[in-house]
Amino acid sequence: MNDETKELIADGEQRKRVGMALAASNNADRVTLGRLSLLASLLRSDTGSATIDDATGADEIRTQFADGGRWRGTVTKSLVSDGFATIEGTTQSLRPSRHRGYVAVLRLADRAGAAEYLRTFAEAVESITNEKTPPAATDGALDQSLAPTTTKEQANGLT
Repeated sequence: MNDETKELIADGEQRKRVGMALAASNNADRVTLGRLSLLASLLRSDTGSATIDDATGADEIRTQFADGGRWRGTVTKSLVSDGFATIEGTTQSLRPSRHRGYVAVLRLADRAGAAEYLRTFAEAVESITNEKTPPAATDGALDQSLAPTTTKEQANGLT
């Protein structure tokens, strides 16, 4: 790879970081709710894997975000940088507005940490508002066992 190619890649990566940070700062509440929902999806997943599409409500999966949804990349990236998940690969998005573009497949890296993060958040909301965390924020993960519904062995028919 020559120096010009390296410069172009570095410039593109820098622009992406700036754009994601700006989109996230303008949508902090949506990023927080997205993090909670994606963590809940990862915790509920039989395989410990999920995409941002798995954390998208049924009412939003078919619609385009008015702001383009550029803040959604921060949701997945922040869970990886915080050590809750790793990027396992990519798959094509289910959202029609994404035109089958690629989204990251995350794998849960810290089940205990993710569960504690959800509990701590719910307790903080309850202490501040004197109300339970809205179910949509945690996608029901706090109301049920945080263990996967089946083990890998059960999924593979080994038990």
